[in-house]
Amino acid sequence: MIRDKALRFVQELKDQFGKKEMEAEKGLAVELFKLHALFFAMEDEKYGEKLANIVTREEMKNRPGNVKEIIRSSYRMLESLEPSLSGVFLNDSFTNIGENSLYKLVVLLERYGLSRTEYQSDGAAAVFFETLIKELLASSKDYDFTPDGLARLMIRALKPTGGSVYDGTAGIANLLVEAHRYAKTEGKDVSVFGQEIHEELYGIGKLNLFVNRILPDRGDLKLGDTIRDPKWLEDGRLMQFDYILMNFPFGLRDWGYEFAVNDPYHRFDFYDLPSKSLGDYSFILHALASLKPEGKAALIVPFGTLVRGAAERKIRSMLIKDDVIESIVFLPNHLFSGTALPVALLLLNKHKPDHKKGKVQIINAEGDYERTRTQKYLTSKHVRKIVETLEAYENKEKYSRIVKIDEIAENNWDLNPTLYFIHVELDTEFGKIVFNKKKYENEAENLVHIGDIAEVIRGVNLPLRRETENGDGELFPVIQLRDIENGEIRFDSIDQFPVQTRDLQRVTARPGDILVSGRGTQKKIAVVPEYDGTILVSHMFIIIRLHSPEEISPEYVKRFLESPVGQYYFEAHQSGSIGTVLTPSDIRSVELPLLPVERQREMIRQLEEADEILRKACEIRKEKYLEAYQKIGIGPFIRPVSK
Repeated sequence: MIRDKALRFVQELKDQFGKKEMEAEKGLAVELFKLHALFFAMEDEKYGEKLANIVTREEMKNRPGNVKEIIRSSYRMLESLEPSLSGVFLNDSFTNIGENSLYKLVVLLERYGLSRTEYQSDGAAAVFFETLIKELLASSKDYDFTPDGLARLMIRALKPTGGSVYDGTAGIANLLVEAHRYAKTEGKDVSVFGQEIHEELYGIGKLNLFVNRILPDRGDLKLGDTIRDPKWLEDGRLMQFDYILMNFPFGLRDWGYEFAVNDPYHRFDFYDLPSKSLGDYSFILHALASLKPEGKAALIVPFGTLVRGAAERKIRSMLIKDDVIESIVFLPNHLFSGTALPVALLLLNKHKPDHKKGKVQIINAEGDYERTRTQKYLTSKHVRKIVETLEAYENKEKYSRIVKIDEIAENNWDLNPTLYFIHVELDTEFGKIVFNKKKYENEAENLVHIGDIAEVIRGVNLPLRRETENGDGELFPVIQLRDIENGEIRFDSIDQFPVQTRDLQRVTARPGDILVSGRGTQKKIAVVPEYDGTILVSHMFIIIRLHSPEEISPEYVKRFLESPVGQYYFEAHQSGSIGTVLTPSDIRSVELPLLPVERQREMIRQLEEADEILRKACEIRKEKYLEAYQKIGIGPFIRPVSK
């Protein structure tokens, strides 16, 4: 009922202000949240009497032209009565809102908002506030929120039923609120602590804690940079907590590397410094340092943190050796609005039970979702399935594996799930296919590593735009991603760039070279045919240059890499934050069957015949469609464009 009332209120709000006015009034939603919190405080016995001495709701509605000054006085009183709200109400957002807009909000809340009785009832103000947040901010590109299903998963994975809960990148404090609610439903209680760097989100988070009756007695939120200036300290040291929930900003570049070099809180002393250009591990190590000796953390991390190399691999190896990673749940992509970024739930435990020591549970929940047109989401059923699997802590074919640390070490500390499941499910052009990795490696005929039969190198780095304009270097045509379509190189569209390289011959495309796109979400593979001149290969490709093309056909290698087995190897070595990133080392490690040349040719011939069947079928289909369009009279107005 309260949610329905909030939805009706939002509709009235949009009707009253209109889309353009709401976009122009940037702080309109924030000021609405503040007014709602003020009306909530007016009906609370702790604040109500003194606030009523300034103005009542009814009087406020009857003060057009002077309502802003009256509200300013009410806010000042509330901030004095509740010092933990100091600066939340009287800030730039309030200063900038127009008198008329503020009065409209007062009237709308009085007409369509909660009644005095509803404000006094337990939980109504919180539900109304939560609905306003979702309806007014959740779709905005300026705000990133943890989706409901993901928040429920994080909470239920930890089960916080006592002690302290912390979120160092709290945003609007929705994870802290959910943790507090969970404890209440279990008949328990927790104290919550948060920090947020974004001032507007911090203010909304404070209001969220306030209307949920958490602030001031059961929790608080502080403003500041968690890495450079952590606010929750005890005797100059980081305060430690029983539970930590964090959905930190991914891939942050300006995260505080220079500060971390001499971190006074010693968060990075026993681990390598995180990457200067990617701050993901700074938040992970901050969370670890903020845990009590028996504490647990649930962190949402981008896929790349679990597979990237260099400093991140070193940190990852230390975390695994220290045995603080309990479980990793790989989740569907598209869980966050506006991005396909793949993510995982990382569970840390400083005090694993004996049966979990020396092991990491890996759960592949990438197929657990429902979806709307633009986004995927976790339902209660999916959350329950994942949590039950975490609790069972046992192997479950294609879904859960208990992996010993020694096996992770053998895989160079990479935590890509495809490395750890015997049966791997792949989405291919033929539908879903199950690949038995162990059986392939043990039984496939005459397997060899590509690195044993070919030189594998990356193409040449292209100049920056500034360098291109300066024209430094000799001009050469360079094959880029867009120059390959349907497995063939389009020589007529290749652009020229000024290139400086010490070994021109090494990065020159030679007939028979196999080009594999090393970056991006779509794999492109092509064999270089005979051509005239000199054309270079860009760094977006990895070049496979066979030692003996007469013994192994370049086309055979290309067709193998395009197969489901080749697809598996690409996915197993994925190491980017967003799209696949392959290195020459990844390609060298791929195993393929080294067959006699005649069998290679037979395989190629058979696939070419299949492709020709498909091509002809597509032509017949096109002709039938155009014929049907002629019959309904729209044929004369459409025609295929010749390539």
